[in-house]
Amino acid sequence: MNANLKILTIFLLFMATASAEDGPRTGYFRVSLTPLELLGEDGAKAVSSIFAADEKLTWQLSVPKNYDPGKPAGAMVFVGWAEWGGGKKAWNAVLEERNMIWIGLIAGGDKKPINERMLRAILAKAVLQREYNIDPDRYYLFGYSGGAHVAAMLATSKPEMFKGAIYYAAALSWGKKAPQKIDVLRQNRFVFMAGSLDDDRRKIMSVADSYKKAGVTNTKFVTVANTDRKLPGVSYFDDAVNYLDLRSATAEVSE
Repeated sequence: MNANLKILTIFLLFMATASAEDGPRTGYFRVSLTPLELLGEDGAKAVSSIFAADEKLTWQLSVPKNYDPGKPAGAMVFVGWAEWGGGKKAWNAVLEERNMIWIGLIAGGDKKPINERMLRAILAKAVLQREYNIDPDRYYLFGYSGGAHVAAMLATSKPEMFKGAIYYAAALSWGKKAPQKIDVLRQNRFVFMAGSLDDDRRKIMSVADSYKKAGVTNTKFVTVANTDRKLPGVSYFDDAVNYLDLRSATAEVSE
């Protein structure tokens, strides 16, 4: 799987962004594409050990109605525990205000193999680049419950692609040995979130502490009041996205 991910990452870096004939779509909708349609013949071959070239893969998108191609948008790649790929409808106001596109895996829940879920999350970038101008410094992950494990593996193995992550209702430690790309990881930002009634809250908090101890200092833990594993309200989501975006703001100041 690692070899396939490396091949695909290189392919995506050199892949030309396609232009939509009728302008970029906005609103809430699904996109279904095969690896062949998305990546071309060479790209489809690179992922053929996981997906057939003609296999339909589906993502859920939520694109701000005020999307402007002249202003590169941030993106939140969502990996959940269930088969749906959307967030909360109330979050759309945050996405619009913060110029951010949501893209989630459909049929990419915990019942699917981890390598398929990871690859689908990576392919999300190619899906977005077909129609949208994406800011690479605001390209994040949102992992929900079992999806947080997948998001953590992606965030630690591909920190040059995913510049931050929100882990909600679960977390995954990398163990005693730090990730190979720990120096790049330390430049990114992470938000760990757990409900106040969640039995795993202390475990998630412990993983957040392990990030900090490894030098990933831009990490914080948030307790969501009066909930177990339900998705958090608007204010929590807005604060989490704002924390991730501080990375981009800091980079602009330093330049």
